[in-house]
Parts: sequence; structure tokens; C-alpha cells
Amino acid sequence: MAQHDYVIANQSGSAFRADLNNALAASVSTNSGSSAPSTTYSYMLWADSTNNVIKLRNSANNAWITLFTTAGGLDVDAASNFNEDVTFTGASYNLVWDKSDNALEFADNAKCTFGAGTDLSIYHDGTDNFLSAGNDGRAGYVSYILNEGNNADRYGIRIKIGADDASGTNYAITFADGNDTYQGAITFSGGTVTYGTFTAYHPCIVPDTDNPSDSSNAYPYGTLLETTSIEYTQKNGANTERGIRYKVQKTQSANSRKVLGAYGSSMNGGPDGQTNEHQALVLGDGHILVNNAGGNIEIGDGICSSATAGIGQKATANPSMIIGIAQEAVTFTGSETKLVAVQYGLQQFIPWT
Repeated sequence: MAQHDYVIANQSGSAFRADLNNALAASVSTNSGSSAPSTTYSYMLWADSTNNVIKLRNSANNAWITLFTTAGGLDVDAASNFNEDVTFTGASYNLVWDKSDNALEFADNAKCTFGAGTDLSIYHDGTDNFLSAGNDGRAGYVSYILNEGNNADRYGIRIKIGADDASGTNYAITFADGNDTYQGAITFSGGTVTYGTFTAYHPCIVPDTDNPSDSSNAYPYGTLLETTSIEYTQKNGANTERGIRYKVQKTQSANSRKVLGAYGSSMNGGPDGQTNEHQALVLGDGHILVNNAGGNIEIGDGICSSATAGIGQKATANPSMIIGIAQEAVTFTGSETKLVAVQYGLQQFIPWT
């Protein structure tokens, strides 16, 4: 470490040589020292060995500007100030602070990441924009959308896409599985929003004896369920006004008026820690387990409950309380139980003659 005033005085030969060598030593070591040089000049560099940073004397020669750490990184304290475009060069993709655009600009495929590892990445690949939670085994939501304020005017998401006159089929949201296989979409056209493929469900509570301790299904898919009672979701220890929770069991009689829907799947262990929550499918596409108690089934036949617990049949009574309309013909060869594709919908039905 060496510092010098960079003034070589008139002196004897050996003293001159020593003074010059000291000046060169200060220059080559960037005026390094634990304290600032006593004599300073505008635009002078100083390697501050106490804080391990490189500093530049300002043009007025009255303050130091911190530039870099001695390890080679940019210093980010309040003294740093970059007045032109700055490029951060990556192994493959760059990042630029564009002064004229007042923008931090990421090249295609350059990622902005948050959290440990790749908890969250935001990037553009040249075609699509990505908000990715990565695939490193961490559970949880990829995103929370927060607009709190205890007021109904705190809105969520508004999706603005597609044709200005809403003509054609405009894809607002598409859904895919973990292998990126298309599952369905929310689209709109000419003022109508369409959900497809679509199945609606009511959250329901099954008897404790039927409720699994894990996420296993309580009943086979398509089992008919009937309501035993209702309760309401809780908010601050009180019932909500509209949050109906259905308590259900397998249907117990033929043509039950209490039929609610068909069993879909378990929601136990979901993101809100559900312990007894299951799906009762009530509207849209799906299936119902049926037997031959009402005979073979044709497309358009209503499906009601049979005398076998949880199993449906072709509706024959006039009227019948049905939970679905068959979308395929089913022929029975004996007393077997089959899944029949239906359009769900609870209604009073008059069988075809």
C-alpha cells in the first residue's frame, strides 16, 4: 500500500529516485491505503483497503465516489451513480439499463429471478412471456395477486386480449397439465365468454367413516351423492352469508329427491389444508355410475338414483329427479355397473315415451 502527493521536489539524486519510486508505487497500487490520500486531485483513484472498494475523486475534488468492490463487483451503496447506459453481460444473454427509455431491458431468454435457486423466474423467449416457479420440487402458488384494502373496489385481474370487436375465438386463458398437454380454455367471441371443457362442482363433506386420511378418493368416480344437511363456511368465527357447504352421503333410494351430484375427486391436502373436502360434480361434462335397474340407456335419457347406494339408473318414474342427461347409449348384459357419459344438471324430468 502506498500514497503520494505526486509532487517531485528538487533534491539530491538518491532522494529524487526514492521520491519518484514512491510516486510510482502509489500509482501502481491505485493510492491504496486504510485512509484517503492527504493530497487529492480531481478524478484521482483510491483503493480503500478498510472498506475494500475502489473510489474516484469527483470533478470538484471535494468528495469520493464509490465505483467497485476490490473483488470485482459493482458497488451498490448510495454513492454509486451511473449517468449513461449500462450493459450487464451474461454468459448467453445481456441486461441493459437504457437511459433514454428509462428502462431496465432484458434480452430474450435473460431471466429476472427471485428467491433461492429458481423459486420465481420472469422472462421472454422471443415469442411468449413466462412467469415460472421452476421445477425444483418446491410446492405452492406460482403467484398471488394482491389488491387489499377492505373494500369491494379492490379488483383482481382484467385480461385485455384479442380482436377489438371481439370477433373470432379469442383465448383469454388456456390450461395445460404439468407436461404442457392442453386441457381446456376460457374464450370469448362477440360478447359471450365460453368455458371449455367445463365441469362445475360443489365442495362437499362426506361421512367421517368414508373420509380418507390422505388425498385418496372417498368413492369411485361417478358415484351419486345426496345431501344430508348443509352448513356454511366460517369467517372470523361466524357463518358467511352465502358459503354453503354440503354434507353428503351416497344416494340411498331410487329416484331420490335429495340427489346433489356425482362424486368427482378428493380435495384433501389442498392448498388451504383441506381435511374433509370432496367434489360433487353438478354441471357440465362428466359421468355417472349406472346399473340396469331402469333398462338400457339411450342418448337423451335422464339419469336418477337407483335403489343401490350411490348408483344411478335410467329414469323411468314420472316425474323423476335426475342429475344428468345421458350422452351415450349403454347396453347392459347383466347386473354390471357402468360409467355413462352425461351432461350434469339437477332437474325434474319426464321420461321419454
